[in-house]
Amino acid sequence: MSAEFEGKVAIVTGGARGIGAAIADEMVAKGAAVASFDLIAPDEARDGVLDLEVDVADAESVRAATAEVVDRLGRIDVLFNNAGIQRAAPTHLMDPEIWNLVVGIHLGGMFLCSAAAIPEMRKVGGGAIVSTASAAGIVGIPGRAPYSAAKAGIMGLTRSLAVEVAPHNIRVNAVAPGFTRTPLVQQALDDGSLTEDWMLLEVPLDRLAEAAEIARPAVFLAGEGASYITGQTIVVDGGWTVQGVSDRPDWLDV
Repeated sequence: MSAEFEGKVAIVTGGARGIGAAIADEMVAKGAAVASFDLIAPDEARDGVLDLEVDVADAESVRAATAEVVDRLGRIDVLFNNAGIQRAAPTHLMDPEIWNLVVGIHLGGMFLCSAAAIPEMRKVGGGAIVSTASAAGIVGIPGRAPYSAAKAGIMGLTRSLAVEVAPHNIRVNAVAPGFTRTPLVQQALDDGSLTEDWMLLEVPLDRLAEAAEIARPAVFLAGEGASYITGQTIVVDGGWTVQGVSDRPDWLDV
């Protein structure tokens, strides 16, 4: 694999597992030094990854961790805002504290980590911010109001930040995954709030994504191949959000 990010330093929030771990692996393979911000420890230490215990919804935790990255790794070139959790309930039964928790980690975490990283990127002449949105921010999924709202907010903040920091040579984009085999989706499968049969019914490619299939476009957006792309959200969902009908008529399958 090419050393596209040789000499660069990337932060990946939620980097201990799932899509975040896949992004960290991809960046290390392409030459970057990576810092993972997560409250969950990885299963084992990873070469090229500095694992830090960070609450991305807490401003002081983010500030201290960002300073530690600069102190230990020297700079910040790329930020992947990926940390997130899922909680499911009908909106009228949703505990307001749960709403604040979900939105605070997804959208608040993007805000806090971006705000901390931007001054460091400006010092090195530019950088890239790539955030994990979701197809759930585009289509409606019942019972996931805070998650869907936060993911739609990530797409909006991506556009606002992109025009704000463009004069400093910082690009800001997002990926919006569809159903992906991650611990978060497995949690929903285990509690019965999602079923794999239903998910596959809605996906024209007829399978769930693997984490690496989301990591690759995310890393692309951080690299030189995307040097003129900013303010965009790339949907990586196997065709889910463009599915006009979920029950295909027989005449389509000729």
